[in-house]
Amino acid sequence: MDINKLEELETQIEAHKKIKNKLERLNTDLNKKAEERSLIEKSINHEKTLRMFPSQAIGSVALYNKLNENYSFFDEAQFNKIIRFVQHIEEKEKRYRDLYVNCTNDYIKNPEDIPIKDLKKEQHELKISYQLLTVLANEINGDVVSFNKVYNKLEDAGMFMTVPEKQNQEYLKQISSKLDNVMNGLKAVFDSLQETNRNLREISEETSYIASVTSDMSSHLWDISWEMSKK
Repeated sequence: MDINKLEELETQIEAHKKIKNKLERLNTDLNKKAEERSLIEKSINHEKTLRMFPSQAIGSVALYNKLNENYSFFDEAQFNKIIRFVQHIEEKEKRYRDLYVNCTNDYIKNPEDIPIKDLKKEQHELKISYQLLTVLANEINGDVVSFNKVYNKLEDAGMFMTVPEKQNQEYLKQISSKLDNVMNGLKAVFDSLQETNRNLREISEETSYIASVTSDMSSHLWDISWEMSKK
């Protein structure tokens, strides 16, 4: 091979290297753009999802007032146990608010790490808790059979335990499944309440009626929360 051909070959090789390097840079840029687009799409999807969540949950306030209103119908031990359940709900409401703030603050700059699954889980547990507490607050002087079924199920599930008792049993780790089990065991109770519209009662002067059926109770409480959050 003569010198000219060798030089020509070296020139072609060098040109190919430059093209290869340019292609690699373009590929890197394309991958980066694809990642940025993916993050933007995740942010948009998270924003759409977060719009469906109220900014805070305050259902315990209205139900707390109803419990006070019906205080005379409870015996002391019974009422104190139910207040433990109320306190449990209040803690969950605080956690819900913290998770919501965390998600709304970070969904744009850090969409992959926001705790949106935890937020959904917390809302699910609160909805169940609101439904159960609604029966306890309203049916003590109404459908007493439904009241006792709910009360007994909650007691069997350990919902009235003290904080140390819950911690000793690692209770909080199992709370979601416990609440689901309670609701599953009370399906007939809620079906009955739905049919008779027992839950169509006034919770307080500041709110309208609870709901036409028990299954709507939690959504109305969330609506209350949503309206207050916009003021």
